[in-house]
Amino acid sequence: MALIFDLGRVIVSWDPVGIVSRVRGPQGAAELAATLFEHPDWLEVDRGTLSLHTMARRAEARTGLTAADILAVLEAVPPSLVPDPQMVELLAELHARGAALYALSNMGHASIDYLERHCAFWQYFRGKVVSARVRMMKPEAEIYRYLLVAQDLKAADCTFIDDSPANVAAAEQVGIRGIVFTSHDQCRRDLAALGLL
Repeated sequence: MALIFDLGRVIVSWDPVGIVSRVRGPQGAAELAATLFEHPDWLEVDRGTLSLHTMARRAEARTGLTAADILAVLEAVPPSLVPDPQMVELLAELHARGAALYALSNMGHASIDYLERHCAFWQYFRGKVVSARVRMMKPEAEIYRYLLVAQDLKAADCTFIDDSPANVAAAEQVGIRGIVFTSHDQCRRDLAALGLL
């Protein structure tokens, strides 16, 4: 059985409002976070087709901030992606039991590069597919099929864990079993119910 994990809000933290608050203070943080991270430009950063610098320049007009101010927020994203110790422990346990672990994440170049340099949990993964590197994104069917082919996996042998119901539903459409992640405890219970723990 292969277990495929999302990264943001599953293995590592993802808190856009918190990122903005730390860089610019709490006032207006939620609004600015939405303006930046819920905009199509951020999706293009994740897809690997837009640089952080270009996004910052484009966002000047709609935010009233300078490109430098915006870039400071965007560059604070990678170090904010902090591993969840409980989830890292779970990865270690699954790995020790012989489970084949893979990562499938929508993430820009700067973030995945940072995580590869600073996180030890990669030792538990046999492979990973990251949106910016393949120019495809969840919930597009192509990225799931790409993962299956690239890692020589059969959909029926895979379980995908993601905090996004839409991403899980898309995986199920290509024949991969899905678990919607809400917490470490829930994830552990669901894996145990499948006989994987």
